[in-house]
Amino acid sequence: MPTSDERDYQPIEAYALLGNCEGCALVARDGSLDWACLERFDADPIFSRLLDRRRGGYFVLRPEGTYETTRQYLSRTNILQTTFTTAEGFIHLYDFMVGPEGGEDRPRLVRLVSGLSGRVPMVALYRPLAGFAETFAPLSVSGGRVTAEGCPGLASDAPFALEEEVAVARFTLGRDESRYFALYLGEPPQAPPDAHALMEAVRRTWARWTQDSAYVGPLADELMRSALVLKMLTYEPTGAIVAAATTSLPEEVGGIRNWDYRFCWIRDACLSFYVLKKFGMSREAEGFFAFVSALCERGDGQLKPLYSIAGEADLEETEIGHFEGWRGSGPVHHGNGAADQHQADAYGQVLDLFYLYECLGGTLSEDLRRHGARLADISAARWHEPDAGLWEPRKPEQRYLHAAIMNWVALDRAIRLFGEREPWSTERDRIVDFVNGAGVHADGYYPQYLGSDEVDAALLIAPMVGFPVEEAVFARTVAVIDERLGHGHLVYRYKNDDGLPGHEGTFLLCAFWMVDALLWLGREVEARSRFAALRVLQNDVGLMAEQTAEDGAFLGNFPQAFSHLGLIHSALVLDLYEHGGRDAVQGTYADRTLRETNTRRAPDIANAA
Repeated sequence: MPTSDERDYQPIEAYALLGNCEGCALVARDGSLDWACLERFDADPIFSRLLDRRRGGYFVLRPEGTYETTRQYLSRTNILQTTFTTAEGFIHLYDFMVGPEGGEDRPRLVRLVSGLSGRVPMVALYRPLAGFAETFAPLSVSGGRVTAEGCPGLASDAPFALEEEVAVARFTLGRDESRYFALYLGEPPQAPPDAHALMEAVRRTWARWTQDSAYVGPLADELMRSALVLKMLTYEPTGAIVAAATTSLPEEVGGIRNWDYRFCWIRDACLSFYVLKKFGMSREAEGFFAFVSALCERGDGQLKPLYSIAGEADLEETEIGHFEGWRGSGPVHHGNGAADQHQADAYGQVLDLFYLYECLGGTLSEDLRRHGARLADISAARWHEPDAGLWEPRKPEQRYLHAAIMNWVALDRAIRLFGEREPWSTERDRIVDFVNGAGVHADGYYPQYLGSDEVDAALLIAPMVGFPVEEAVFARTVAVIDERLGHGHLVYRYKNDDGLPGHEGTFLLCAFWMVDALLWLGREVEARSRFAALRVLQNDVGLMAEQTAEDGAFLGNFPQAFSHLGLIHSALVLDLYEHGGRDAVQGTYADRTLRETNTRRAPDIANAA
């Protein structure tokens, strides 16, 4: 086969995530690292074949001949074990990223390959690309060290040589023999890393983290995998939680709906905070609360829908014109123009976060209380104005019912936190009158926006935030959403024109919202049936994408925080329902978080370690 290792695009579900709470990487079933941002999630990649199979960088490690693979994460860790089965023998490949536990001179990513039986010829192909450069930088090879300008340094105990501008190592592994490959942000140190010791240190770090879980029910291992994904998508230096690990994986193969999701959406991250808290992961939830607090304290009262992982709001959207995109789905984007939109639901998300924090024993600073009051003032003054909506359509603003409901949340939580004030109480009541009055369609359901005939799956969350929906109207809304947006157990966000050509796949979070809505209505059997079907949509290592095609193929950025938090949330709502019936799932996020069951304890910020 050619040294350049040309191969077709892999399905999105073929990838597994590596991470160290700073950067991340995606490795395919065939042992190829096709995406990696080692320093931080939103940095330029050094492996990018995910988005262009000819121009992108990669790092392949696999047997020379024919092979089959199986893989798994080591129990309660994010260390990936891939087993290669060949005619000559068996090989284990361990891929993991190293955090601060690796020390100052740590490699950021390590690949450790070990022989289990026989003697297996192996090959490593290393061809990094500096960001989205149009050409590959020349590689400098000296034994087991490979460097290139603007690229990470590679150190290995396998000797490399240049073949057609690719660094190639060929070696044979016998039983109990191993080789390591370590990637550094700069020049590799002279002293070789102890790859086995590093892997054990990383294993212990992940295992200690999982001990904080507050849930011990029958889905504990499955939910822990999703919690580990949310942990990996957390940027530990600031506490920000990114929406996904990738940019520009398409919502439609060959379409243009390809966005950069490597940023912190306030909405996504607030929901992640709730789920992490409910699952018992206090340190990460605290870190994100500190991130939002910092945004609030330096802001002018307005909130952007998304920020960089360091808190910057300027996320200019540019196109990488020379990259063709996954399976020809261009353009490839860097940055996201939605940062300039006005999305009114953000105020409700943040004030709901403040309320949950205080209900769990936290104390809001005076500065945060003042800022929370400012957010409520904005909601009281502007809730009736059009906004861009949470799905970020590229169309004129409308009076979305979801935005009105989340402004009600902002005012309701402000009153609970800071006491009754005018006009908070008046405007909160006006929102209820609007949503349950003029907002109701003539056919008896809640439409996407005022005057629209369309429906929006976002309205499934209305009772879950404690909004006083009219139950008959909500039940009708659920039925219309299922009829118009449903495809079996899958659910589209919407189907009306959003100002962009083409269409998208079903949205996994919306399918989990449907499970929650059915439970709120007391339809337990249907909810459990749907939830069971949605669990099957994980890939072989328990990861979920943003969207799913009707044939089950993954679409959109991957793995997606929204999808994993939806899985955890629905599982915990089902757990509440099992132990307390319909009454147990009523109220706000805070109400449900504080309710304990036989399999889950309530978190407590004041007494958290």
